[in-house]
Amino acid sequence: MRPLETPNLPQKAVRAAVMQPCTAAEKLRGMGLTVLSPVPNALLPSETACHADMLLCHAGGSAVFLEPAQAFLGTALCFLGFGVRFSIPLGRAYPADVPLNVAVGKGFALGNFPHADPSLREFLELSGRRLIRVKQGYARCSLCFVNENAFITEDAGIAAALQKNGADVLSVSSGSVSLSKAHTGFFGGAAGLISPDTLAVNGRLDTHADGAKISAFLKKYGVRALELTDGRITDIGGILPLTEE
Repeated sequence: MRPLETPNLPQKAVRAAVMQPCTAAEKLRGMGLTVLSPVPNALLPSETACHADMLLCHAGGSAVFLEPAQAFLGTALCFLGFGVRFSIPLGRAYPADVPLNVAVGKGFALGNFPHADPSLREFLELSGRRLIRVKQGYARCSLCFVNENAFITEDAGIAAALQKNGADVLSVSSGSVSLSKAHTGFFGGAAGLISPDTLAVNGRLDTHADGAKISAFLKKYGVRALELTDGRITDIGGILPLTEE
């Protein structure tokens, strides 16, 4: 078992992932994955207080940036072979809640970098990744990785930025992913790759207004959707792969 060299993009079957406690997490545990979960952050709204994509950023290889109150999760990550670095504290109101909400892929990192954690931003720059700046602060929430050059998003700015850099992006409509009674979520926050050809999804694709388009896009790249729960797709802060075989 080893940390993913490229965040979000496993090359083999995932052995460990991080996500909020939920039915989908239990389903993955039942499949033999080690699933770690953050503790609730008291500064964040209850709907995102345990969201992994708010509280953690895998920056590549063994490097993980973690919100300061997640010491227990940090210990578990160290046990898995990660070097943990703690970020600045998060704040309740946007954009103080997004220092770690950066989408890191092969050769690039995408985020609203003026509001990203300074140490994370510096690490990504020194790693040689191309920094793609977007207005969307919830960049990781808003992006679903299909492969290193194919993505799904509801955000027009993210889609345009990635397409400018040669990526194939499926733009989907917003409103079909649940988050709370008050807010809708993002498809990227409801999914994550658990192998190069399997995208785990917290809900059924046929409940999404663009479910058929999503299915066709996944098929185009030889990826199948593993629907972990029955019913509407729900944003749980991402299914973030950490280690692989």
